[in-house]
Amino acid sequence: MERLKILYNRILVRFCIIALSIITFSCDSIEEVDPVVNDPKDQDDDKDEEKDEEIVAIPLKELFKDYFPIGAAITPHHADANTDHGQALIKHFSSVTAENVMKPDALQRNKGVYTWDGADKIVQFAKTNNIQVRGHVLTWHSQTPNWMFYDQDGVLLSKEVALDQLEDHITAVMSRYKGDVYAWDVVNEALFDWDPNGEIIYREDSPWYKMFGESYIDSAFVFAHRADPNAKLFYNDYNSIFSWKRYKIYNLVKRLKDNNIPIDGLGIQGHWFVGTSEENIRTSLDLFRGLGVEIQITELDLPVYLSNEEPGSTVYTETFSARQKEAYKMIFQIFLDYSDIITNVTFWGIGDDASWLDKPGRKAFPFLLDEELQPKPAYFEVQKLLD
Repeated sequence: MERLKILYNRILVRFCIIALSIITFSCDSIEEVDPVVNDPKDQDDDKDEEKDEEIVAIPLKELFKDYFPIGAAITPHHADANTDHGQALIKHFSSVTAENVMKPDALQRNKGVYTWDGADKIVQFAKTNNIQVRGHVLTWHSQTPNWMFYDQDGVLLSKEVALDQLEDHITAVMSRYKGDVYAWDVVNEALFDWDPNGEIIYREDSPWYKMFGESYIDSAFVFAHRADPNAKLFYNDYNSIFSWKRYKIYNLVKRLKDNNIPIDGLGIQGHWFVGTSEENIRTSLDLFRGLGVEIQITELDLPVYLSNEEPGSTVYTETFSARQKEAYKMIFQIFLDYSDIITNVTFWGIGDDASWLDKPGRKAFPFLLDEELQPKPAYFEVQKLLD
């Protein structure tokens, strides 16, 4: 009997140990058996992150197709569908401008000897891919060969000789691209820039002005219209949104129209920055609306710095991104608000891989596409305007 008791107690002890082990293993910690309760705010944040990741970039030309063409300034190297730049152009842009190869010194560096290769390549690429072409530029004081201004002794040409040469150049260029280039910057930057008192109207150091006075502007538009009556003809300038210059531009275009000079539009270059004033842009557009001409934003770029004194960087930082998101959103909202008069918006480049604003140790990062030609956060801020 005693032996049975001892055996019974041993079995009972072992049973208790096994039961306790099962309970301990099953309830290793209270956290594992308690229900998991997530913070609703955390869930919302997760959903927002997932939503951002799911956003698909709509090509720029599709995004704005009901408002205005979207363009880019390009080189002949870009005009190749087998390159990343060519693919980006085909995907995002419905208009192109030759950055340099249609300027006078590129087309006719030596009198009577035309170099068409680069311009031809851009035009053919555009035609193949159903992209519009803006011509830039026919008459300018810069990037123009000296023979258009001076004789062999360095003396300014007579008005008659210079006028004939200007007409020959405009006629030759526009005739070659008649029907292929729908719009031309006929005259570029003819007005004096920094003049707070508004006392100096024209760029008087321009050889064109020295030979003709302001009448060379009128002549250039007349020659252009004769060469291609169907082309849209523009006056193009920078700093157009500032008070010291906007009224000069307004008065020039008004004078041309009042004198029945054939002009169709005004090109606002748009070399702005992330701190550009919304009021300045809207004030200028309100003024220019009264001219009854088309407005085109012809050379848009927004470098990320607030001033020239800000230290440069070769890295696109979160600060730069935040600035551009706000600035591009604001600017494109303005463009949409004035889309009844704005008929083209062209960037002065394609992506951040290259810009005329770049300097050693100081990248400008001025566009909506990054160095890999992919949409930046600012791109999606612009896209949201049309969601």
